Amino acid sequence: MTLTVKDLSVTYETASGRKVLAVADVNITVQVGEFVSLIGPSGCGKSTVLHCMGGMLRPSAGSVAVGGEEIRDPRPERAAFIFQDYSLFPWKSVVDNAAIGLRFAGMPKAERRARALKELELVGLGHVADSYPAELSGGMQQRVAISRALAMEPEILLMDEPFGALDEQSRRRLGIEMSRVLTDTGKTVVMVTHSLDEAIFWADRVLVMGKGPGRIIEELVVPEPRPRRPEFMTDRRFDALRAKLFSLLEVSPAEEPVAVRSAG
Repeated sequence: MTLTVKDLSVTYETASGRKVLAVADVNITVQVGEFVSLIGPSGCGKSTVLHCMGGMLRPSAGSVAVGGEEIRDPRPERAAFIFQDYSLFPWKSVVDNAAIGLRFAGMPKAERRARALKELELVGLGHVADSYPAELSGGMQQRVAISRALAMEPEILLMDEPFGALDEQSRRRLGIEMSRVLTDTGKTVVMVTHSLDEAIFWADRVLVMGKGPGRIIEELVVPEPRPRRPEFMTDRRFDALRAKLFSLLEVSPAEEPVAVRSAG
């Protein structure tokens, strides 16, 4: 289902009672199966927009809807989050961690184990299903977190700096793997990242937010079908997009907001 953000604004109140406009007049449309990256300077409201998309935060003005139905609360079967923090239970096995959302949803044990095992196989972790988080590398733990989200069979995946805790080599290797997996599943994905390379390599479109109050100031389309090969990172088109993003983030102007629509 299409994800639609319309005229979204979010205002916070500080401890002293002062009101701060964090996000202003954001308009985004994400079509089914599309991957969109959201990038911008720290404090511009990227995660705020993502939390509104998942129903974890209510807009001060405007709306977020999936398939025309307005989002008013979090529902993992509609939009599942993947965060930088893996949030795995150390006393539970890998498969039980992958199935934890299904357990909370009331699915019978045998059924949730079977679904969790299927998702672990998808991300290349079927062979460690009965291991424990402490026995896994950081990249493997993040794959468990991804399988946990996929096990909920959500319409949309919302990823907030999913690989931020990993070293650069692990981050790139896992990013290439997961880009293939998410393309194969056909999931609709919105990802917040500070990495220019990740934003370009993963996404069909990159949306750039300017300084607070956060607004969409630019939309860049990545002219390469997914999943992408590592060689794309040395392509002149990749270099051109990276240079454009770098320029935008260096200046990060407070311009008029841009309403972005998918080409689909």
